[in-house]
Parts: sequence; C-alpha cells; structure tokens
Amino acid sequence: MRVVDMKLENVQYMVTNNIARIEMNRPQVLNALSKGMFRDLRRALVLATKSRNAQVVEITGAGKAFSAGLDVREVGGFKSRSKAREFVYGLVKPFWDQLFKCEKPVISLVDGPAYGAGAEIALASDIVIASTESTFAFSGGRVGALCCISGVIGPFLMNGRKLVEMNLTGTPLSATEAMNYGLVNHSVPREELTPTLEKIIREIMHVSPISNSSFKRIRKTDLSKTKLETAYKELLRTITSMDFREGSSAFVAKRAPEYYRQHDSSSEYPESETQYHS
Repeated sequence: MRVVDMKLENVQYMVTNNIARIEMNRPQVLNALSKGMFRDLRRALVLATKSRNAQVVEITGAGKAFSAGLDVREVGGFKSRSKAREFVYGLVKPFWDQLFKCEKPVISLVDGPAYGAGAEIALASDIVIASTESTFAFSGGRVGALCCISGVIGPFLMNGRKLVEMNLTGTPLSATEAMNYGLVNHSVPREELTPTLEKIIREIMHVSPISNSSFKRIRKTDLSKTKLETAYKELLRTITSMDFREGSSAFVAKRAPEYYRQHDSSSEYPESETQYHS
C-alpha cells in the first residue's frame, strides 16, 4: 500500500511497505532547515506516528545532502527577541517534541553532509545508516548558533569527549569516524545504503511493535525536562545574540565572521523591534 501526502511543501512524505518515508526536499539549499521545513517535518512525523500502515519511519534528504542545518539566510536576522522566541518555541521545540514522542523505530539514511541541526536529527534517530561519502558536524557555533539538542541526548549515545570537541570546534567527522564515536550505526558505500536499510527493516519487522514502543518509552526517560528547557533557553540566547547576526551575515557573504568576544547581555538582541530600531 502506498500513501502520499501532497500538502507538505518542504518534505516528501509517503508510506509504502509499512515504511513511512520522510524526505527533506529542499535540495537547492542542501535541505537547510527553514521555518517551513521544521513545520513540515513535524507534520510528517505526526502522520507517521498516527499511521496504522507505518511500522518504521525513515528520514532522509533529497539531492546531495542530508541537511546543511539551520537556514541562516531565512532565520539569521531576527529583529526582536519575541520573533526569535516564536521560532524556538513555536517551531523548533514542537518538531523535537514530536520526534522524541514517536514510538516507532526511526532510521536516518544519510548520504552527504549532515551539519548542525541535520546532524542532531541523525543523532536523535534510533538507527543511523550513512554512506562513506557522508560527513557530520555539530556546526551551529560556527554561525553563532547552538546545537542544543546534542547536549541533551548526545552523552547517552556517543563518546562524551568527542561530543564536546565537535560542539566546541564545529569540526566535521567522516562517516567512518562518526561510526567509531557512536554517532552512526552503519557506514557503507553509497550503493549499499538501500540494501542495508532494507535488511535492518526486515529485522525490525520480526520484533513486536509493542516491544519496540516500550523500549523507546524506556529510552525516553533519559530526556530530562530541565535539560530540554535549558537547551531551548540557550538556543534562544544564541540566536538573539549579535554573534548569530554576524555569523549568519558572514556565512551568506562567504567570509570569516568577526565575533564579539564578550558573554554578557550587551551582546544580545533587544526585547522588542521598537527597541532594536531605536
């Protein structure tokens, strides 16, 4: 049975052979995560979670990338804290909430760069299959933002010291390195991606759905509400900073950023647009 949802602009969603396939579909910008992408990813996850025909959820990216991370061209210029807050708590948080809520096995199929929030989506998946051509980076800090979710779930899933280094430097890992550090389950040649995915799905189908959902419920107990609240608060702090404004501008202009080397509130955006323009 094949079910396709045509209402999603930034994501291709279909259910076939008991697999809900969610494909990020902005290949022209390496599937960068825009406001619309966050919204459509959440909607697709809701559909997959509710679907009686879907037993496994696959997340992948169209074109040459899994996802380049946050679309700084779209969200790199918040003019007030209220607009940034609306983005974090109205779009980003609901997406992550829905991904964490999904009790079906979630597999990320990565072929190409998975950077920033794209790498976090892979990290948050139950199983990650990556081509050997793929690279992974928690690169939010390179544009003055933050890979906040990696700090919440990363310590339970991958080498802790490498997790810290990846966030503090933004340096990418190859798929093989990512597998060695626990970010990736399987690193295979590109031509083996689909066969590997199909093999794992066949094995999942031998396991009781209620057993899998119960295991995921147990896993979810690692998610501290306090840590998640702190993560979103710190994400908001970074994307309302002058560093994020500078990092985004530098990224678009393809130049090196010149960050403010200070860490107090004077480097953050004002509370209102009126204050910003004064």
